[in-house]
Amino acid sequence: MSELDETQAIDQVIDRLSQRFPTLDRDHIVNVVHDEHEHLEEGRVRDFVPVLVEKAAKNRLKREAKDTGVVVEQPEAPASSPDTATDPDPMEVERASRDGHGSHLFGGLVGHSGENER
Repeated sequence: MSELDETQAIDQVIDRLSQRFPTLDRDHIVNVVHDEHEHLEEGRVRDFVPVLVEKAAKNRLKREAKDTGVVVEQPEAPASSPDTATDPDPMEVERASRDGHGSHLFGGLVGHSGENER
C-alpha cells in the first residue's frame, strides 16, 4: 500500500467513524484516528494499517461514548444477510475494497456471484 493509498484509506476511516458517531465532534474523531495511526507508524507492512486503525479507533470511541452516555449510530446491515453481526469485519471491508467490489462499508460484500462466500 502506498503512502497516498494509506492516507486516503485513513480519511475514509474518519468519514465512516463520523457517520457512526454523529454526536461526537469530527475533530475529536480525527484526533483519535490519528493517535491510533501513530501507534502503527513503525510497522513495515502497511497493507492492514487502515483496518487496524479503524478497529482500534472505533473501540476507543465506543468506550468513550459508553462512559459519557452518547448514543452511537448502528450501521445498517445488508438486506440480504439479516443475521450478520452489527459490525462488519474490517478485513472483509478492506478485501472487498481492494478487489474493487467495495464502495462504502458494506458495498460489494454480498451478492457477487459467490466470490466472497466460503
